[in-house]
Amino acid sequence: MKVKAADIARDLQISKATVSLALNGKPGVSEQTRQEILAYKTYLENKMAETASAIGKEKQVIKVIFMHRDLKVAYNSLWTEVLAVFDREIKKMDYSLGVTYVNVLTDSVEAVVNECNISSVAGVILCATEMQKQDYELLKNIQKPMIISDNDFGDNYHHRVCIDNISAVRLAVEYLLKRNCRKIVYLANETEIFNFLQRREGFRSVLAAHDLVFSKDMMVPIGRTIDDVFERMKQYLHENPLPDAFVMENYQVSIGVIKAMNSLGISIPEDISLIGVDEVPNYATYDSRLTVIKIDHINRAGMATFLLQKEIAENLSVKFKVMSDCRLIEGNSVK
Repeated sequence: MKVKAADIARDLQISKATVSLALNGKPGVSEQTRQEILAYKTYLENKMAETASAIGKEKQVIKVIFMHRDLKVAYNSLWTEVLAVFDREIKKMDYSLGVTYVNVLTDSVEAVVNECNISSVAGVILCATEMQKQDYELLKNIQKPMIISDNDFGDNYHHRVCIDNISAVRLAVEYLLKRNCRKIVYLANETEIFNFLQRREGFRSVLAAHDLVFSKDMMVPIGRTIDDVFERMKQYLHENPLPDAFVMENYQVSIGVIKAMNSLGISIPEDISLIGVDEVPNYATYDSRLTVIKIDHINRAGMATFLLQKEIAENLSVKFKVMSDCRLIEGNSVK
């Protein structure tokens, strides 16, 4: 694009005729003014060239891949906030955000790998909540810096950002033991994913640490979806005596269990004490405020982008596993 005499005249607050004389090397303008006009013309030309270059050069992309197995575990209202964090932090890194949802059961994983390896992609954050080990094997041909969030496949090829699930459940059980709950039953989601398996390990280990013997009836698979948990829990409550307390593995289990107890007129905490792992909306707990182990989903997204930035810049030879702590938030669901 050519610099216009009218733009120079406007910016320097001189006449268009004076600019024209200077640009065309004609008399009628002082040498000082001529040099100022020529210098400003050069400045505008350089500015236009920089703008054109910036327009022509697209920012590189950070790919955030949500790889799932249609288990309905990973995606709830919180993911809108998590995506907002990814978008904000990736923009700070001067990249643009690209989001891909992949159902490993139906979508072409090879196509996703190829997409990640194109030159416009600077790095990858793999949100792996629902992934299995065999799913991860399909992604090993990704040649870009990659961070794994919400899972640990144990090969130390990539940085991992995880929840400290074992400590989360220990925190719940130890709180119940201090409240004199001795018969504690763990209500498990039937989904077999990394986070849930770790929480079950935490339950067994905290019992052993307190010299309590684990038996099969202390860990009950109770369903996958809220509706499934609701029906299965009603049946369980009809067939089994109430323990002192239930620890509920995730928000779907918590909501389904509380709904079942409410339908059967079981009072919380008078008849049973409850602790849930991960928060649930207040509307889902009826008249009680559920005591929960709070998991920080938002800051894990920030940590994943931080590690990816370091990996892109430095290609770290040592890979790190970062685990987020969990906090107990007291409600009124424990005696």
